[in-house]
Amino acid sequence: MVATELPTNASLAELLSARAQRTPRERLALDVIGGVLILVAAVWARPGGWLMVAAAAGCFAAYGVWAFAELRTLADDADPASDLWHVVQGAAAAIGLGAFGLLLLTALGIAIGPIIS
Repeated sequence: MVATELPTNASLAELLSARAQRTPRERLALDVIGGVLILVAAVWARPGGWLMVAAAAGCFAAYGVWAFAELRTLADDADPASDLWHVVQGAAAAIGLGAFGLLLLTALGIAIGPIIS
């Protein structure tokens, strides 16, 4: 499915699903592995702005896991084990949304700066 084939009012889930189907598995693996490695390095080293870096890396890792689960769900839809992939997909979506919320709040905190009353 190409992005031009999607309707103009497609939901975020439809857009992400179409992107997951077009993305090679090696790229998804790179998203997961790279996201986890950067997340661990940011939490361990704690450089300036580490929370923002960790949240962005969490978004990449969660998207990679979600996309893998999406591909497995589409491939094994009749298989009873696909319910496990639905759970993995839901958990990855929840973690990704949490990481995105943290990324937005951290960026807002950096933009506003310290508030002295």
